[in-house]
Amino acid sequence: MQKQTNTINIAGPEANCSSPGDRIGRMELFEIHDHPRFPAFLRDMVTDGLQAVWEFTDFYKQVLPLLRNALARAGASEILDLCSGGGGPWLRLAPGLGMGQYAPITVCLTDKYPNQEAFARAAANSGSRIRFDPRPVAATEVPADLGGFRTMFSSFHHFREAEAREVLANAVQRSKGIAIFEAPRRDVRTVVAVCFIPLLILFLTPRIRPFRWSRLLWTYVFPLVPFVLWFDGWMSCLRSYSCHELGELVRSLPAKGYCWELGTKRDGFLPVTYLIGCPTVCPDGPAVSFR
Repeated sequence: MQKQTNTINIAGPEANCSSPGDRIGRMELFEIHDHPRFPAFLRDMVTDGLQAVWEFTDFYKQVLPLLRNALARAGASEILDLCSGGGGPWLRLAPGLGMGQYAPITVCLTDKYPNQEAFARAAANSGSRIRFDPRPVAATEVPADLGGFRTMFSSFHHFREAEAREVLANAVQRSKGIAIFEAPRRDVRTVVAVCFIPLLILFLTPRIRPFRWSRLLWTYVFPLVPFVLWFDGWMSCLRSYSCHELGELVRSLPAKGYCWELGTKRDGFLPVTYLIGCPTVCPDGPAVSFR
């Protein structure tokens, strides 16, 4: 019997979501703040800095319509955010998801290396929209007691191909919707934009709360935090998955009543690559639709 696999249907006027980076193979590199031996207090400063960037730029506002539609298709009102770092873009996104005719959405933050102070701060400032799980949570094997529609923001590139497949397969096996949004891309505009992150961090650091002299020390005197954000930003771009590579990952999953949507959102200064899967019976069987 021939093995059944997910098929790819290309539809819509924006079917071509390729980028110049498709000509450059994805590289299996490393990021400093991912390393298990990287000091936890410095990792928290790095994720705090990245969090400040998300909040200042409101970069992921452009994916709100995609996320609303995905939650509606899945019939979900709870979100389980994986690899949340310093809290992700949720202080900006969560209120927008519950506006107008849309039901209120609650978000649970998780991470393999949870920045619990940042999580608690996000929860306290969210008006009860955000909570967090203090346990280390791996996206490849999410604890069974954690439910909700899964999301990942600028973190999927951290996983090697086999691990990335496990992230998707775990969602499919548990019949959970999943939405992956990636800012890093292998294109010139994104790589150049990363070069400005250290300057942005120098500007934003005094605004980060709680205020700490140590944060100033490792940002201005010994600029390790800006360097790590710059270096890891470049590595993120080189490690990012293109639309074609994401499609290949989905094709390798067992076909099991899942609909996938894959594409690029281009409403902001930088585009966002997205992959959204919902446990829904597709009209023509399991499919990936490029937009």
